[in-house]
Amino acid sequence: MTLGDRRFSRAFTLIEGIVVVAILAILVTIVFKYSSGWIGRVEGVRCANNMRSLQVSLASYVQDVGHWPQEPPENSDTSNNDASEDWWLNELKGFGATPEVWMCPSVKRLISKRNSDGRPKISYTPTPFDESPFTPYKWSTQPWLIEIGNMHGRGALICYPDGSIKSMDDVVELK
Repeated sequence: MTLGDRRFSRAFTLIEGIVVVAILAILVTIVFKYSSGWIGRVEGVRCANNMRSLQVSLASYVQDVGHWPQEPPENSDTSNNDASEDWWLNELKGFGATPEVWMCPSVKRLISKRNSDGRPKISYTPTPFDESPFTPYKWSTQPWLIEIGNMHGRGALICYPDGSIKSMDDVVELK
């Protein structure tokens, strides 16, 4: 075998190159097809972590102030959610609840595609309790926070006093 023969035996043929490109194209298609599922799962984990952070902030608030945050009655007007959202953002800011923690990553991604003002400001609805320091802990199955919608495919996420997070489907045992 001469030197020239060895060079050709190590080189790719046109058919081998086309096969490699076709395999890469199939792999890229598979990755793109399933990446949305990965993104959804990652956002679901981040959302649950946000709710746990809010639960810690609420527990700190109850311990330091002596009662559950009491939203002013004028914020109960459902036609204007801005006042209520702003109040919750400001009330828990000193207890570690940043504006980013109030926003579910899925909601943030979907809203940013639709409008530029970023509404709503918060993705979780806190449960109203009275001023007793024991009421939020009275029932272990009474949610502290509920996600505003089914953003992760198993119903709205619910946060309990112990920091556990369950989906609505798990709570009502739908499978």
